[in-house]
Order: sequence, then C-alpha cells, then structure tokens
Amino acid sequence: MRIANVVLNDFTRDNRVLKISSSLVNDGHEVTVVALHKEGLPEHEDHATGFDVRRISSSIPAVFSRGFVKLLDLAWRIASGYRHFDAWHCNDAEAFAIGLLAKGMRPHLKLVYDCHEFEGERNGKSSAYLKGVRWMERRFIRFAEEVIVVSPSIGRAYQERYGRYGLPPVRLVRNVPHRAKWPNNAAMPELGKLRESLGLGPQDFIALYQGAFTINRGIEELLAMSNELKGGRIHLVFMGYGMHEELIKSEAESNENVHFQPAVSYTDLLSYTRDSDVGLVSVRPICLSYLYSLPNKLLECIQAGVPVLVNDLPDCVSLVEKYNIGRVVKGDTPEHWLEALRQIEREMPSFKTKTEEGLLRAQAELNWENEHELLTAIYGRFRVL
Repeated sequence: MRIANVVLNDFTRDNRVLKISSSLVNDGHEVTVVALHKEGLPEHEDHATGFDVRRISSSIPAVFSRGFVKLLDLAWRIASGYRHFDAWHCNDAEAFAIGLLAKGMRPHLKLVYDCHEFEGERNGKSSAYLKGVRWMERRFIRFAEEVIVVSPSIGRAYQERYGRYGLPPVRLVRNVPHRAKWPNNAAMPELGKLRESLGLGPQDFIALYQGAFTINRGIEELLAMSNELKGGRIHLVFMGYGMHEELIKSEAESNENVHFQPAVSYTDLLSYTRDSDVGLVSVRPICLSYLYSLPNKLLECIQAGVPVLVNDLPDCVSLVEKYNIGRVVKGDTPEHWLEALRQIEREMPSFKTKTEEGLLRAQAELNWENEHELLTAIYGRFRVL
C-alpha cells in the first residue's frame, strides 16, 4: 500500500512518526511522511530506513496572509497533493481534519486516526479550538477505518464519548521505545554519558526530568523545591528543550544542584537516561488528556532500566504497581516531590535493587518490537478488503 503518514510539524523530533513509518516500510508498504516545511530543512528527504519525507510550505507569501489563510492553503496543498495514496495515517486532530478533506475528494481513501492525546481535551488549546475538535470527532470520526490511542484510559474515553456516533475500532498502540540492549553491570563505566556531560560523580543522586519544557508538566513545582537541595546529594537534572529552557538555565546558574542538559538525539537518549537514579514523571492532571496520559518519559525510563517517581495519573500508577518499578507521589506540591525524592535517596541502593526484576519484565513487554505488530496488523487488514 502507498501510505501517507501526515503530521503537522517539521518532523525533526517526532519519534512516534519515525517508528511508525519505519515499521510500515519493513512490512512492505511504500511510505511518505508529509510534514510542514521550515527554513533550513530540506523539502524532500530520503530517510535511511526507507521512507520519503516531503515537507510542504504555503504558496501564499507571509506578508499577504494571516495565519488562518495560510493554514487553509497548507491544508489544500496537502489534501490535493496526497489524496491518491491508498491510506493516510493521520497524526492528531489537525491531520485528521485534512484527511477528511482528502477523503471528500477521493472517497476510497482509507484514514487511520492516530490520537497522540485525548484530542478534544488537550492542554494549552483555546476553548473554541477544543469545541471545534469535539464537533469534528462527533460528526466525522465514523469516516476513519480505525482509531489508534496511546493509553488505555484514552481508549476508554473515546469509546465512552463517541461510541454512539459510529466510532470505528479503537486500537491501543503505545509510544514505547525500541527494546534496548545493555551490557551487564560489570561492563558499565563508572561515569555514563549524563554524568560526564554535567560533571557529576558516581556518588551524586540524579533525579531526571526529560522531555518538553512546557507548562503543566510539573517543571514549576520541581524548580520551586530546588533551593532545598542545595549542598545535598540530590541533583535535579532537566534534559530537553522548550519554553521553560531559560528559566531552567537561570536556576542552574544559581544552584549547583540543578542542571540543564540540552536535548540529545533519539539514538543516544536512553544512554543518557540510564545514567540517572530515578526518572520524574510530573505531568499535572489539569485536563483530561493529561490525566489519561502515558508519558513517553515513563516508557523511556523503563527501557533505560531506571525506576520512576510518578504523580497520581491512573495509567502511570497502573504500570508502576503492576511491575513494581517505582513510587507514586500523592500530591503535586513542591513539598510532596521533595519528600518523595528524599525518601528514595535515603533508601538507595536497596530501592533500585528492589525495582530491577520488575524493570526487566517491563522492558521485555513494553517495547516497540512488540507494539508495532498491533500497528502493522491494522494495515494488513486493509490489504484483504
């Protein structure tokens, strides 16, 4: 099949789109990632794993258009340019909306709606935008062949909300990393990549936040308790990029127990993560999409063999309890996080030892080598229709 994997970003950091595209190519499909063009990036790229990348730009000069007009132009160019493909893999609500436009031009086009979040309940979006997404899903979700979700709770939420609106089959395909292969502990260096990069020693206790530096991810609460870490063994490390980067850098300059590590490549990520003592999953449940989330950082810590400290999100708590791979913080205040971190630090190294068996079981089960079979089965069903 010819599959357009449509995503409305520049496809420079989207690991889920990368994994999906590579898996579909390995399954015998011809895949093109359709993304947005950004200055400095090639419009056409042949990816090493066998798929094409096409970055689309608006034909309307920016000085003559408002954002909405430019968005409509991009939607038209994507829909009309790729409507002849056999199927579209639509990443998020915006891509699904453009897919519906393409399907209107070519009714035989098959749409797979990949919901990276609970799309109508996302953080940081206006109420008008979210209302529009919910209206679109009620009216048009029945035109998708399948709906893919990234967590069990989001799957249940879609079934409850849209079951009476002709909801197609809902499939869980979690955004898990590839299975990592690590040397035995005897072969591990005393200082790994993260400690070497930051100038920290083997005696330092690293609590790692990795991922996007954006609002309502718990970054503000973690920074608020950082003064209490001064002079101690606990080091708070932020690895990633985003809007809070300057805030984190400023705190790191004034506090020797806070550190900023720039984002690293996907291929190096788990090697850096593995050098920490505990991973922090601090997403605040301020919207249903966040409450029901299963953050990438949790799944990455599992593959890196690092125990986790998570707040009270149902799917995160479920994994922590099922595999015994960490602790749950009962509260979102800086004081709650500080006490939880101090407790784990006091229990080292026995705390980490107690989680090792569960982490190994979770690594064997929660990896892309297992998960991608669920994805390829969807498109395998299309072949026989």
